[in-house]
Amino acid sequence: MTTAPHPAPARVVLIGFMGAGKSTVGALLAARLGYRLVDTDALIEERAGAPVARLFTEEGEPAFRDREAAVLTELADSSGVVIATGGGAPAQARNRRFFTGDAATFYLRVTLATARQRAEKDGTRPLLMQDEASVERLFAEREGIYEELGITIDADGATPSEVTERVLAILNRPNR
Repeated sequence: MTTAPHPAPARVVLIGFMGAGKSTVGALLAARLGYRLVDTDALIEERAGAPVARLFTEEGEPAFRDREAAVLTELADSSGVVIATGGGAPAQARNRRFFTGDAATFYLRVTLATARQRAEKDGTRPLLMQDEASVERLFAEREGIYEELGITIDADGATPSEVTERVLAILNRPNR
């Protein structure tokens, strides 16, 4: 007797540090599931008419986090969607309920070295502009939150396609 694949959750949410591959994997995953992709940072940029880095500089991090929380609240009842969140979204206590419920949340885990290497390529990550000790502290603080909220997927050294397949394998498991 074969078991039908487990139905996909209403929302698949990707969390992890900047440079973990959330946007890239999100696009691949959305295509495979037949879902739409929402990249929260891209949506904020589109609505604000400015890149995240400029929003951080001109408005400050608290104002950016308010924008981010508003987007997550708006998406909380959505279905048929893969949501790639900004790295700091899960770290905000007010957002934590978003990552549970009828959502499958995956933590794309990479080392700080990998995150830094990937994120520095685009030069638009304001939190990476801090001193090394501050970035290391931020990474360590967020790692525990990510592990608490999501199913960990090792994305370090894996291609986006491989990470996508790992997520799909979990989504297709009965009793996930």
